[in-house]
This record gives sequence, structure tokens and C-alpha cells, in this order.
Amino acid sequence: MHRKLLPLALMYAGDGEPIEGRTRLQKLVFLMQKRLEEAGEDPLQSDDYEFVPYDYGPFSKELYDDLDETIARGMVEDREEDLGEDKVKYDYEIQDQGKQWVGDQLSKEEAQRILELAEEIKDEYGDVYLSDLIDEVYSRYPKYAENSIY
Repeated sequence: MHRKLLPLALMYAGDGEPIEGRTRLQKLVFLMQKRLEEAGEDPLQSDDYEFVPYDYGPFSKELYDDLDETIARGMVEDREEDLGEDKVKYDYEIQDQGKQWVGDQLSKEEAQRILELAEEIKDEYGDVYLSDLIDEVYSRYPKYAENSIY
């Protein structure tokens, strides 16, 4: 099973509500992956994202690369919002092709667990303030606060 199921499952969950912001997406995928690891589950068969401590906590370049690929393939739409002062927010929404791909994966038992977890994570953290989400990640995983500018 490919790791890109994690971000796509998050976008698929909660009736397809978009994920608001790159930083939020990074943290939500990080939390999903950590919960799977802590439960001793390995549905990705060690094809995990490699997260490193960065400006706002855990960051994975591989996640950005997979996101760019899914956007290029029409599976995900990204919308850019100018916040002023040279700040931009990107929102990510799964498209029909992405929904189809996730649906195809659901025939596999491991994928169903990932979608259940995506629903839990999105329900728990999808609408919290980004600062609260970052604080939660730092309190649970202090190692990832090492290079923080937050």
C-alpha cells in the first residue's frame, strides 16, 4: 500500500472537507503515521514518510513530493489564498479521481484501518487552531520541536 493513502484518506474523510494549510496537512499526516506506529500496525509496509524537526515541527519533503504528484494527476486540487505580508495559505481538496483511487484501496483491510484513522484524526484535530495543533504535536513528540521557530 502506498503512503500517499495517508494524505488522500485525510482529504477523503469528513465528507471530503478540504485540509486548510500545508502545515496542518503535515501535522495531521504525522499524527496518523505515529498512531499507526504506536499501535504496532504497519499497513504501509515500512513505506512511511520520513519526518524531521523543522520550523513548525515535523516536516516531510516526501509528503510534499507525493502531494505535488497527486495534484499533477488531478487527484487533488490546491487552492492558494493570499494572506498578505508575503504569506500564502494552500487548501487541499480531494477530487473525483482521488476519491476513486481511495475507493479502490478500500477493498484492502489495511486501507480501511487507515480511513478509520483519518476520520478520527480529522474529527479530533481538523478544526482546531493551527497553534493548538502544533502545541499538541510538540507536547506529545518534543523531539520535533528542536528546530522550531514557533
